[in-house]
Amino acid sequence: MRIGRRSLVFLLLAVICLALLPLTPADFRWVNLSMAGLALFWSVLLVFEDLSRERWARSRRGRRP
Repeated sequence: MRIGRRSLVFLLLAVICLALLPLTPADFRWVNLSMAGLALFWSVLLVFEDLSRERWARSRRGRRP
């Protein structure tokens, strides 16, 4: 199982957004939370894409033309 760099980058961005949450003014904390949620969303989608691509490639190798 190989997870690509793109999903790890979005996961890191989510962690950074959550780490900056205590330093953010109370009126703008929703921005940090929404950006962290969006980054987690993309990270999960990219993990699913990587897993499905690996599974698809494995099934293609088993077939003979």
